[in-house]
Amino acid sequence: MKRHHIPGLFDVYEVSDPREIEAVNNDPRIDRQFGSQACALNWLLVKRSLSALSYAGKRFPTMQPRDSMARKSAQEALWNRLNLKVAEIKLGPEELEPLAQWVKGHGAEESLGPQAQQILGRLFSATFVATAESWDAATTLVKAPRSSNVSQLLWWRISGKVKRAKRQLASLVNDDLSAVNAIGIAVHNLVKSLRRMRALYADSNRRPTLSPADAAKECLVAPVSVFRQATVAGKLHGNPFSSNSLFVLNIGEAAQLEGGRPLVFMSDSWSSCPGEQWVPAMLEGVWLRAQAQD
Repeated sequence: MKRHHIPGLFDVYEVSDPREIEAVNNDPRIDRQFGSQACALNWLLVKRSLSALSYAGKRFPTMQPRDSMARKSAQEALWNRLNLKVAEIKLGPEELEPLAQWVKGHGAEESLGPQAQQILGRLFSATFVATAESWDAATTLVKAPRSSNVSQLLWWRISGKVKRAKRQLASLVNDDLSAVNAIGIAVHNLVKSLRRMRALYADSNRRPTLSPADAAKECLVAPVSVFRQATVAGKLHGNPFSSNSLFVLNIGEAAQLEGGRPLVFMSDSWSSCPGEQWVPAMLEGVWLRAQAQD
């Protein structure tokens, strides 16, 4: 862990080691309650994320605390629903044809985002149709919690662009916040995975040696980072923290290290991703469909 600390102003731990990330995530003293305003800069970071990742007064599931029964129930229900679709998507159904063609090198770069968004959106709404506008909304939403472009963020706030982006995405999925998170935030990790798959497929020497499962595993991408905050003071792995210390878990970096693969979906933890089985299966289906056309 690497601490950045200015007493009363800033108290942030950056965590990039897989074992330390698991320890932080599993520690009940460290959560997603995000209630303390004691450190001004800590609160600004948290407030920006909460503002972007909330809609109609409710936080996205990925920002809700571990003891939230609503989060637990929604997470379990989505997990079960997606797992029922794993066997079918793994076989490379017709709906994956646009992505298979893109992986094979056909199609412009800008077509990938809406195609990936379409696949995720249809998991939540049978009438979902991705457009250039819905993809632009997703691009705005994913930048809002992280962008360092102060003038852009200020303009977005004044103009209400982020609010409009969330409103647009929510209208396409019946205001389901799990769905908004999928088509507005998680879709960008899927896009990165598919870009990796396109590069992998272009390697004519490796391509025949990889099974769909191997290709999917190699292409998986984790979110860049997630926040946690201490609810009480304590010590973890010899590092003291205050009741408002903010932990930035760099899971994107850690997932590439030895022992870090489970962090892609925060496997076997209270914050595990409901798409843990479905996403790799979908990538397998894309690879299988692309290979079948060679």
